[in-house]
Parts: sequence; C-alpha cells; structure tokens
Amino acid sequence: MANRFWPIFNVSLRRGFHSSRSAQSVPRKRSIARGFAFGLTGCIVGATTYDGLVNGFENIQGAQRFLRSLAIGLSISVDYAWSLKGLQEGDGLYEAVLPEIHLRSAKKLLDGCLANGGLYIKIGQGVAAVNHIIPKEYVDTLRQLEDRCLTRQPGEVRSLFIEDFGSPPEEIFASFQYEAIAAASLAQVFRAVTKSGEQVAVKVQYADLRKRFDGDLRTIMFLQRLVALLHKNYNFGWIIDDLQGTLREELDFIHEGKNAERCAKDLERFDSVYVPKVLWNLTNERILTTEFIDGCKVSDRDSIQAMELNLSEIDKQLFTTFGQQIFSTGFVHADPHPGNVFVRKDPSNKKRLQLVLLDHGLYEQLAPGVRENLCRFWEAIVLRDHAAMQHYSNALNVADYRTFAEILLQRPLELKGTGKFSTRLSEQDVAYMAKQAKEHFDRIMETLKSMPRNLILIIRNLNTIRSIARDHGDPVDRPKILARCALAALCPSRRDVRNFLWVTFRKLRFEFLLWRQSFHYWIVSYYLRMLTRVGRSPDTSHLMNINIDV
Repeated sequence: MANRFWPIFNVSLRRGFHSSRSAQSVPRKRSIARGFAFGLTGCIVGATTYDGLVNGFENIQGAQRFLRSLAIGLSISVDYAWSLKGLQEGDGLYEAVLPEIHLRSAKKLLDGCLANGGLYIKIGQGVAAVNHIIPKEYVDTLRQLEDRCLTRQPGEVRSLFIEDFGSPPEEIFASFQYEAIAAASLAQVFRAVTKSGEQVAVKVQYADLRKRFDGDLRTIMFLQRLVALLHKNYNFGWIIDDLQGTLREELDFIHEGKNAERCAKDLERFDSVYVPKVLWNLTNERILTTEFIDGCKVSDRDSIQAMELNLSEIDKQLFTTFGQQIFSTGFVHADPHPGNVFVRKDPSNKKRLQLVLLDHGLYEQLAPGVRENLCRFWEAIVLRDHAAMQHYSNALNVADYRTFAEILLQRPLELKGTGKFSTRLSEQDVAYMAKQAKEHFDRIMETLKSMPRNLILIIRNLNTIRSIARDHGDPVDRPKILARCALAALCPSRRDVRNFLWVTFRKLRFEFLLWRQSFHYWIVSYYLRMLTRVGRSPDTSHLMNINIDV
C-alpha cells in the first residue's frame, strides 16, 4: 500500500520542493537586481564624483556636448526631410516653407554653438562668412557669434587670475569691469585700467578650454565622418585634421601677442592700419592685455556713417592691407571677421580713417614659392590670361585652374550678363555659384585637397573680407585691388635705375591692359545703346553669356 502511494507522494513532494525553491528564488532575484542597481548607481556616482574632483566634470560635459551636437544634427535633418516631404523645387509652397526651415535650423545651430562654446563657435563663425552660398537665414543668425558673450560663472575670471598671477584682477589693475564687453570663440574680453592709468582690453581664456579642446576636436571629427557616411560627396574632416596644429596655437596667448607685434611691424608703413600694443607684464598663456581701442566693427554701417567715413575707402584699405599680407609678407591674419576688424578716425589725423586689427591668434605663413605663384596666378585672372592661369595653377599643384580661380574670387570666372570685370554679382552669377557648390561639390573638394595646405586659411581670409565688402554693397573692385597688390609684390622697389624701369613698365602694362578691357566693354555697350535709339536694337539674349576677353 505504502509502495503504491509512494510515487504520488514523491511527485507531490517534488512539486512542493520546487514550489518552495521558486518562492525562495523570487526575493533572491529581486535582491540580485537590487544589488546590481545599487552597484551601477554607485559606479555612476563614484565616476561622476571622481570626474568632478579631478576633471571638473569635463568628461560628463564633453558627453553632453557630443549628445547635444548629435541631437541638433538629427533634428535639422528630420526637419528638412519632414517639412519638404512631397514638395519640389520651383513649387510656390516649397519656396515659402524653405526659409522657415532655414531659420529654425540656424537658431538650433546658434544655440548649440553657444551652449558648446570653444571650437563650435569658431566653426559657426566660419559658416557665417560663406554668405554667397548658404541661405541668408543662416548668415544673419550665426553672425551673432562674432561678439556675443557666453554665459560664465562670475568667479571664473577671478579664479583664473589668482591661479596665474597670484592675485585677483582688482588688485592687479586700478579698476576692472567684470562684465565682458565682447567674446571671442576662445575667450572673453574685459575693460580695465592699469595702475599707471592706461585704458586696456583684457582677453581672458575660458578656464576649461584647454581640458576640453582635444575632446571637442575628436567630437567634431566624428560628426564630420558621420556626415560623410550619410552624404558621400561631403567631407571636410581632412581640413580640420590639417589645421589641428594651427588651432592649438590659438590656446597660447603669448603666441598671439607675438603674432600681433609681427603684424604691426609688417604693416608699419601703412598709416591706415593699426595693431594695439601688447602689455607683456600683464600677459601670459591664458591672459592677454592690450591697449584699449575706441572704434566700431567694420560691419557697423550706422556707426561708420555717424563718423562720416567712406565705405569705399574702408574697403580699399581692407583689401590693400590683407593683399599686402597675402602677396608680400606671407604672414596672414586668418580670421578677419567683422568682430576682429574695427574702424576709427586716426588719432593723429582726424580726416583719415584707420583700420584696427584685433585677435591675432590664427595666422598662416606662406612659403615664398607659393606666394610668388599665387601672385602671378591672380594677375593672370584679372588680365584674363588663361594660358598663364593654367601654368601657375599647375605650379600650385592644381589641375583645374577655373575652379581654383572661382574658389579664390568667390565669383564666376566669366561673369554672366555683362562683359565687364566686376566684383558685384548679378542674380545669374549668384545662382551659378550656388549651382557649382551643389552640383560640382566633388570637383571643388578635389581642388581644395590638391592645393598647398596653407592656402586653406588664405581662402578663409579672402572669403571673410569679401563677405564684409558684400555687406557694404561691393563699392570697390576687389580683384583689381588685390591684383595690384600681387603685382607690387612681384616688383619690389629697389634703388637702382634698371629695377625702377622694369617695375614701371610692368605696372604701366598692367594698367593699360585693364584700361583696354574697360574701353572694349564701353565700345560694345555704346554701340548697342546707339542701335536701340535708332530702332535697330538687336536681340541681345544670345549676348548674355558672352565674355569679353583681351
């Protein structure tokens, strides 16, 4: 009997045993999960505490900047894709919706750059300079990065002075205004008075900039590679990679001070240019003190008009100044955005204007051979000598001289709708440049990659000052002014008769060829107007794309 019921009892016993084990395993699993959660939380808290104590939360903030940048990029991509879904170019609704998306996206980029700071602001400033290709909503919005101050803790500047000089600013200066008057991509600028009574501008680097530089650079490179994976024809990562060393030099304000003094020496013969002097006793790697300059940004047309200064003369001096650097000295300011170029009346002669060059952290040095070939190439552009353009373009390792010329000029090599060599672009010219950037991006990238690497920052310089002139209405002929600078660099003045005669001949020949081009254009224009008056106006539609070559 016992044997008959044993299997049933045994099964029941096993079920009870397993049920008991199962009942016991539930709290055990909960206990393990709770322990894992506590352990993970402890690790996070420990890592956060360590990062805070050792790195000032830099790793966590770096992750935040990365995620913020990624989120903004994805948000902009989704906004364009969703808002333009089902619409086509040329459609009235498409044209109405697109500016709204541009503005939303530009504001996201602005907020992201301001939140991230550092290199992100520098990149945003670079984007704002390309106002001939990117939509005006981006340009107008991102230009706020030229001098918009970033929000920082009030004690940061004071702590940095104590670390570097052993005393707070109010003990080092007779007075120090803690409210920033401007902000660069890497620092803020404050006004102060020295104990000797001199008005000065004090540029103070963001305290965490050096710690975050490498991480931000890696983040930007990663995002560039990600964009390159999504868009095969887009890849600017190699440019940032090439410029790493130059960008690092900007972190050293002693280096910037030496650049400023060299710039002042190179341009000392130009009364229309001034570089603020450096106070070396109040300068180190993170703090730069220079004399304070009263003036206005070169883009501030209202203030320029109030000073009764002429925009044409300002632009002429602007191009002459940087033409001298590019073609003669080879030591070139690579970041001359409007926040770094001030205008004032010359203190020694109130009837004369003066440009004040600020922020000398980013410079490029051109080798003599590169500079000479660039001079000859630019001269050939203005003289429309295509054979010479091809020759000197090849000397600079660039096969496609037309694309190279258009990158330097930031306008079509052959202007549409007019035979005259002009800086001011027609609607056709602007449309042509936008089309080139959109449809021939690979050709542009190949040209940029093939040219000498140090020309990248030269192009940035040219593009930035061109942007300034465009905002002024392009009152002067930029290519011709720069070509005259190039010719002057090719014909250095020496005190001997033979050289004087050679230089004079070259300059007269150049001016004659320019005059002949203008006269040729005037003859054609006058002939067409005369035919129109006598009622024999020809069909000029086929003449719109004619280029008058010499």
